[in-house]
Amino acid sequence: MKRKEIYMILGCLVLLLGFIFSEHYSLAKEYKQGLFIKDGEKVTEYENYNEIVNIEKENVYIDLDILNNHLNLLVDYDENNKIAVITSLDKVIRFYQEKEVTVNQQRTNNISPMMIIDGRPFVPINQIADLLSIKFNFSKDNSSVILESQLGKKMTAKAVKDYVNVRFEANTASMDNDLLKKDEEVEILKDETNWLKVITPRGKVGYVQRKELKDIEEMMNIQALNKPIWKPQNGKINLTWEYVYKKTAKPDTIGTLKGLNIVSPTWMKLKDASGNIDNKINNDYINWARNRGYKIWPLFKNCFDPNLTNKFLNDAIAREKAVNEVLKLIKENNMDGINIDFENVYLKDKEKLVLFVRELTAVFHENGLVVSIDVTAKGGSENWSQCYDREALGQVVDYVSLMAYDEHWSSSPVSGSVASIRWVEKGINGLLEEVPAEKLILGVPFYTRIWIETPSKDNPTKIVVKSKSVSMETVNEIIEKKGIEKVWDENSGQNYVEYIENDKLYKIWIEDAVSMKARVDLINRYNLAGIASWRRGFETEDIWDIIDENLNKQ
Repeated sequence: MKRKEIYMILGCLVLLLGFIFSEHYSLAKEYKQGLFIKDGEKVTEYENYNEIVNIEKENVYIDLDILNNHLNLLVDYDENNKIAVITSLDKVIRFYQEKEVTVNQQRTNNISPMMIIDGRPFVPINQIADLLSIKFNFSKDNSSVILESQLGKKMTAKAVKDYVNVRFEANTASMDNDLLKKDEEVEILKDETNWLKVITPRGKVGYVQRKELKDIEEMMNIQALNKPIWKPQNGKINLTWEYVYKKTAKPDTIGTLKGLNIVSPTWMKLKDASGNIDNKINNDYINWARNRGYKIWPLFKNCFDPNLTNKFLNDAIAREKAVNEVLKLIKENNMDGINIDFENVYLKDKEKLVLFVRELTAVFHENGLVVSIDVTAKGGSENWSQCYDREALGQVVDYVSLMAYDEHWSSSPVSGSVASIRWVEKGINGLLEEVPAEKLILGVPFYTRIWIETPSKDNPTKIVVKSKSVSMETVNEIIEKKGIEKVWDENSGQNYVEYIENDKLYKIWIEDAVSMKARVDLINRYNLAGIASWRRGFETEDIWDIIDENLNKQ
């Protein structure tokens, strides 16, 4: 072979090797930079590192939006007020206009202000990770950022020998990103059969052959903060709502209420979209409740106004103002918690409702106060059912009350039970898919509806349906006065009567001791947290005996 040919061959080899190494260098460079977020077994990789990570004065700033719906966090940026909000299960961190920072409403000087880059808020993740139960790792060598939730499961393994290769890709030809010593522990990010994607103790991300790892095991990190902060010392919750229209009922007009342990008077409402609160708090009622040993969780409502609620939920200053005002009222009047009753909410505000509940709950829990929220059964209505992220709400509040009534609502086009037993049980099962039994309170009706069916004047074949809500005592008086015989309705699990008067057909699915015991039996069968009744004053005296005698049966 001539010398010229040898040089040509050698030149080609050099070019080929150069190409191979340049490819590996390019690959290594690609894998060195990145943001990795680990939620349990799921790992999300962000390759646009330079767009979402900014290193400034030893702080690692990341784009706020990246945190949303990762690591048990919900975030919000109110561009009008220049306020960024980060919420975990127990913390609320607010950044104000690149200046002030608060944690659970308390100002702190230990966290640097946010930065606005290209109109987007960036927050110093290294300074807030511990507060948010996040494990933070930043490697200066390869400019990688790894964020991992400390709530939930993780998989670990150990190297079987010294010099175990951690490679950039899942193949033996790939370059090394790290080397493991014998028994050195790694965390498994992803199982790819023969290869495992891992994080090394030095924060390097790469692939190891399964055969080179041992002692693979699943373990729990810190338990999620999802237990109620308060439970009755004995038995289950027995709550009743005290409806207040203009004035609170005088205590001397209220009966014995045997077995009751919580009252929830409807005292607070959202006055406007700026977060101001109207209240009807009554000191005589508070003293009466205290003397009877009752806990007091006043109800806080949005007046069922979706437009008002939309403006309020999308205003960070208004939400903060409302939390502070409600908290002040609760503490000044020595009450024990709050019952949130936000209904008729736009579907588009579903996540913002969870955000607000997190903001309120974090501060209330820090003050030892209980938070409960009312939700409807799962259904098709956007504003009245789909607006609730029941699982997310159940993760943060102490109790979720299922308003298991109005199966047939006041303007229903057909007559029917307010809460048939099968419908109630279906609602319980639906909610238990998302909320643990120890947090679920079953809301029951003390009222019933008298349904009035009248043939239409324009079309005699069409029936016009109207209804009115009445107390149990009113129904008993009607039955006695008219001498009507009750019949058992198997489908509803209730007694039923009907009668004709002035060419109108009246139908009543009766709320009584029988229907109430059936619902209490469901509470025991599913081991729910307790019962909540809407509303006091519509029941007969024997109902309290029925609930008390049956609620805590094993």
